[in-house]
Amino acid sequence: MELNTLIYLIIQNTQLPVSGQIQGVLNRIYAVVASVSAIIIAVLWIPIALGFFGADENRRYEARIRLKNALIGTFIYVVAVSGLLYTIVNYLITG
Repeated sequence: MELNTLIYLIIQNTQLPVSGQIQGVLNRIYAVVASVSAIIIAVLWIPIALGFFGADENRRYEARIRLKNALIGTFIYVVAVSGLLYTIVNYLITG
């Protein structure tokens, strides 16, 4: 949604007419970005998930440690992509 809003504001500030076609293109771009992000996150989680299946206790313990790191990384990525991180930093800087 943040990408969509940013492109809309750029178009609005350049005083170009915003038509239904442009809005449709922006919505498709947003959908593609969201889909690619979901695929990247899913692929990166596969090795962590596979670490839980097996008889080796050390491997499961390492998978738990990687799970914690992956959760933190995924949360930061989602917050950054959604624009929430920008909003928080902007609020902290501008007050």
